[in-house]
Amino acid sequence: MDINIISLNGHFYGLPTSAVREVLDPVPITPLPFSPEYVDGLANIGGSVLVQTDLSVQLESAAAIPADKGQLIIISSGGELIALHVDQALLMVSVADDEINSVQVGEVHEELDFNLLTGVFQWQEASVLNLDVDQLGLTNIEQPTTQNGDSGLVATVESANDDSAQVETGASLESYLVVETCGENYALAMESVRFVEDLKAITTLPQAPPEVVGLTYSHEAPLLILGLGVLMGQRENAGGKLVIVEHQDFSCALRVDHLHGIHRLAFCDNHEVSARDDGELSGYLLGDGGDLIGVLNCDVLFAPQRIESLRRFLVDNHQRAAKKERIPTRTLLTFNVGHERCALPLTLVNRVVEYQEVELLPEGGGQHLHGAVQIHGDILPVIDLRIYMGIAQRNSSLTAYIVVGEEDNRWALVVDQVDRVVEIPETDFESTSSQEYEYLESIGRTKSGLLSVIRLESLTMATTETQTQLENSAECAG
Repeated sequence: MDINIISLNGHFYGLPTSAVREVLDPVPITPLPFSPEYVDGLANIGGSVLVQTDLSVQLESAAAIPADKGQLIIISSGGELIALHVDQALLMVSVADDEINSVQVGEVHEELDFNLLTGVFQWQEASVLNLDVDQLGLTNIEQPTTQNGDSGLVATVESANDDSAQVETGASLESYLVVETCGENYALAMESVRFVEDLKAITTLPQAPPEVVGLTYSHEAPLLILGLGVLMGQRENAGGKLVIVEHQDFSCALRVDHLHGIHRLAFCDNHEVSARDDGELSGYLLGDGGDLIGVLNCDVLFAPQRIESLRRFLVDNHQRAAKKERIPTRTLLTFNVGHERCALPLTLVNRVVEYQEVELLPEGGGQHLHGAVQIHGDILPVIDLRIYMGIAQRNSSLTAYIVVGEEDNRWALVVDQVDRVVEIPETDFESTSSQEYEYLESIGRTKSGLLSVIRLESLTMATTETQTQLENSAECAG
């Protein structure tokens, strides 16, 4: 079983590799009202809105991880994605099923939530507690209520109607963000919602149409604010909440009065409610209390005619989008060799596994080939990047192999620590042609500093020559 090991407050935990989708740096968070203490809020991950939880609080009842520290691990649980805030994602290890034992009371600290554990195994002379991915999912997040009975904006809430009733009526459960404006409740399909936030400063726009409230800055970019009340033919609302939505290539913020949360409710055909002539409601939801919630029709709300009338206010947005489309990016796996931050194209990486002792070659590997190692049944030649780059070898629990190359031509690179996956625009790379450092392909610029991008061909070419010499020597000796 392949398991990704994470660290949290000095302890080690494991997540099934099959459930891990991505490891990222922290991103801006939208707090959620009435949510449990361990729910950080909503995070915009690659254009999708995910609930983010703090494992330090949820698992150990310890202090929360600072918002700008640690890492996010995106996992799949129950068919949905959730972001886990941890101290650090370490590396992947392979553990036999019979090496994972049940967790006994007294083996772990008292504050730990045993409901989130499935077993324990030993790694690097330390205990690693396996986490139950199903228990970390959205459906198991507590749904607190306020004194007046309103539920908080937390994860996913099932409709009070049972599944059998939904099957009989032909309705299906979908996820919606339910909002209130001008005394009416409306629902937005979650696929259109990017994040929610409090309304702060507004820049008014002269000669703007009635539905345009103004401009605001969100996530370091200008965003047009539209009043949902006016869009729905009601009065202008003065609410203090913004819902940032994206429909096709159009993005804006909808001003609403209240947020009632993300709910999984049954969508029904619009038979019992008279449809608006302009079709801005595509149907309705049946709320838990039997109330009807109008489902907003984004195709009509953000019709081409309306977007065209707002185009003069969207010049900057369109320029940003066009600029973003024109600049290709590279996806890299970053790692440390000594104090040097390095990277390899993610397309070349097969897997990351924990370090084990290298088997020395009978004739020695010379300065390029540093031994061989067995990984998942395959014998792979080893290139220790620390030796190759003239850096002192100091093995630790974070030392790892990065398996690179193609199916029939793979190599194991030794590095001091695997960091994370990053995406960098092509414009942030500078090529290098240094004779001294032939293994360098280019230098990449990131917010946290420079990256040395490794040229894999240079490493393997020199190593292949060494392998050939060793094989020829062996034949001559024979």
